[in-house]
Amino acid sequence: MVVNAVKPLNQLASFLKLQAGKITFSENTLPTRVVNKNSTFGYINIVIDLIKQANSNLEGCTDLEKAEVRQWIEYAILYAAHSELSHQVLRELNAVLATRTYLVSHRLTAADLFLYYILQPTMENLAILDKERFVHVSRWFDNLQQDSSIRQSNKLVNFSTLYLASVAPARH
Repeated sequence: MVVNAVKPLNQLASFLKLQAGKITFSENTLPTRVVNKNSTFGYINIVIDLIKQANSNLEGCTDLEKAEVRQWIEYAILYAAHSELSHQVLRELNAVLATRTYLVSHRLTAADLFLYYILQPTMENLAILDKERFVHVSRWFDNLQQDSSIRQSNKLVNFSTLYLASVAPARH
């Protein structure tokens, strides 16, 4: 099953302050980005092309970091973009983020941004108890969404535990 992740690609382009160009997608082909008659095919290639166009270091500094960023983008497309796998993905990410602030290295990369944009609808609809169960993913997501240039027009997801306390007050 091929996933349509055109919106996250557009959001990444917007974050990088780039023209997204025309990004098309059909069920039997890879996404295609066309800018000034130049075409780029495939999610990873489009993300890397956007990063290079923006002269950004979001791809990673070392070859290992660059490979990890590409792997996370592939993970986002293959697994995180499928709503039926959302709890499995959140469990896996929670384990990875238990000892990290970001997915790759100790700084923000395209992997964090792309996965943030892919997971936005899932996190927005996640129950409060699930947000607490996936505490490391919640921390990571909340950290990213605090930057308005990353969040853009996405709704600010509530991670307040005070809300939980008002929904399920303690008994004495």
